Amino acid sequence: MKPFVKWAGGKSRLLYEIERRLPADFHEWEDVTYVEPFVGSGSVLFHMLKLHPNITHAVINDINKVLMASYEAIRDNPDEVYGSLELLENEYNSLKSISAKSNFYYLCRDHFNGYKESLSRFSVTLFIFLNHTCFNGLYRENARGLFNVPHGKYEKIRICDRANLTQLSQVLQKVDIRCGDFSGMLSDMIHESEQPGKHFIYADPPYRPINRKASMFTQYDKSGFGDEDQSKLKEFCDILARSGAQIMISNSDSYVDEGSYFENLYQGYNIDRIEVTRMINPYNSKNRRPKEVIITSYPIPQFNNPQLPLL
Repeated sequence: MKPFVKWAGGKSRLLYEIERRLPADFHEWEDVTYVEPFVGSGSVLFHMLKLHPNITHAVINDINKVLMASYEAIRDNPDEVYGSLELLENEYNSLKSISAKSNFYYLCRDHFNGYKESLSRFSVTLFIFLNHTCFNGLYRENARGLFNVPHGKYEKIRICDRANLTQLSQVLQKVDIRCGDFSGMLSDMIHESEQPGKHFIYADPPYRPINRKASMFTQYDKSGFGDEDQSKLKEFCDILARSGAQIMISNSDSYVDEGSYFENLYQGYNIDRIEVTRMINPYNSKNRRPKEVIITSYPIPQFNNPQLPLL
């Protein structure tokens, strides 16, 4: 089981590190609600739902409307999504030259920008197709809110996997899918976390640039995500932690003049740093590897070595 889209900042390569930093007694929890306010491709979501049957309910959110409409379409109508994607995949692969494939890509991109606000099956299908044929699987909007990533110039694509879509649909049956600013979703969680059962929140907001000079992709939508948003997220985490929820946050290891940005922001929390491999390297150098911070509201357990199944 794998995510249906590629996503900048996706956590597929960090699942092992995330798993070993879960609360020490997580496997003993009962009636767990799993919450992701920035779900993106859902690599952590699908990992958690597959590996932890004590998660009986999940709530996911993202500000990207067509992304969340895609989750709903796969949950509710996976066969329809598969059929529509199959037509686009076959048409793309049948074209003989990269030039012809590029022309088809830009035609689809124009149609998507014209219809994406409809959140129809047509716009969902185009969104998934463009994600697999654009450069590096990026999703980026310009100031007018138009998707503007260029063609990735792939010879062949493989999008359609009926078995995978069926598995995703099955696990999404216990997922509440929401769309909007993270603050609205987490406001709801403050009240819901007071209900019986355990709540675990994994927040993976857009990366903060590692420093003032570094160039780093964070513009997922036209509204952006700045330091004010990072501070607002931390305030919600404080409230949720006091209500009994356990929280994990991940981001880039970012620095300001005063030192580590996230150590300053999340004082009183536990912070680990790990080296990561990213498709988009903010250092623009083969000799330096970026680091990720994993922040928790609970003591990070003595590391075990979980045996993770292939998703």
